[in-house]
Amino acid sequence: MLGTIARMITKRARLWLSRGIAAAVMVVFVVLVGSTWLYSGEIESQLLRLAPAGAGPRDLTVVAADAGTVTLPLDERTGLPGTWGLAYEGGYAEVGDVVSTGGGVVTREINHMTGSLGPGTAASLDRMAFDGDPSSRRVPFEEVLVSGPLGDYPAWLGHGSDDTWVLFVHDLGADRREALRLLPAIAALDLPWMAVTYRNDAGAPVGGGRAGLGHDESADLEAAIEFAVSEGASDVVLVGYGVGASIIEVFMHDSRQAGRVAGIVLDGPLLDAAERIDRLAAADRVPRFIVGWAKAVATLRFGIDWGDLDHVAHAVEIAVPTLIIHGENDRLNPVAVSSEFVASAPRLNRLVVVPGAGHGESWNVDPVSYEQAVAGFLGEIAVGPPAESGGEG
Repeated sequence: MLGTIARMITKRARLWLSRGIAAAVMVVFVVLVGSTWLYSGEIESQLLRLAPAGAGPRDLTVVAADAGTVTLPLDERTGLPGTWGLAYEGGYAEVGDVVSTGGGVVTREINHMTGSLGPGTAASLDRMAFDGDPSSRRVPFEEVLVSGPLGDYPAWLGHGSDDTWVLFVHDLGADRREALRLLPAIAALDLPWMAVTYRNDAGAPVGGGRAGLGHDESADLEAAIEFAVSEGASDVVLVGYGVGASIIEVFMHDSRQAGRVAGIVLDGPLLDAAERIDRLAAADRVPRFIVGWAKAVATLRFGIDWGDLDHVAHAVEIAVPTLIIHGENDRLNPVAVSSEFVASAPRLNRLVVVPGAGHGESWNVDPVSYEQAVAGFLGEIAVGPPAESGGEG
């Protein structure tokens, strides 16, 4: 009798144990699936989410200001050398050299300003450095519309005597103003230029609701190049910032117009989307297997082709001279990835590292050296004005 009761208890115990194990496995499964799904959403946020163009949150408070200087709290950015913008309610200042530092503050020259700037003003440091359109840089231009796959795309166009055109492709979260820093140097070379827009930019057609990192936007760039060719360009140089670099690299693989590209200049480029995700996940201590699964889910949910976005792996396939200028302290797109890109084809590609500069800040920190590097590169690949007709054949 006691043996029978013991066997019944043992049978029930095994049944409850098996049910408990099954429930635990199900809970673990649900947690893993949920975590994977949630992190795929985080991947979308880190890579694909559209952000309004602008200087960002106004996280600085002006300590003092007069007609020629502004004093700000001293931090790792406000104390950097070079030329910057300062955005604030109702105005914008072009900020130049450091005058003095001490007592936790930095005083800098004001080269030009609009609006009212005084103690207590909330402001943000802006790497775009200049506000408005190319007239703020005293560069002549006209506003044109490029007919593209989704409609009309506004662009700034500057004329020159050469038949090599320079096209600027801005970063995600930026806009055409990104070209303003370099425009005077391009105009001085008498090269025609365009600062283009792509889908989801202000004034441009809306497409998809998220960034494509080049999968979608490369078609918009192709339309801009076709416009340039229709206006007399024989070839083009593409200048890409951040995600704009990824757009250019995808274009170079996919477009029938890639043969028109004589050279490429990349500033703080995104050259490996998967590397960024892996690096950020490691910093947040997300398990690697969750990250791997989440990237696969992101492919299904958002169409991310990680192989196509590994431009380092494809660098040897693009036989076009490429100059990369990269800030030493770029935490968004580390310079090490650009080093790998250049090392894969060192005879065609070159890298200039700017000490102290963060993401997209290389021109700001050292405008003279930046412009010299770009001008030298363009001098090698832009052959000069088209030959006069009627000569010997």
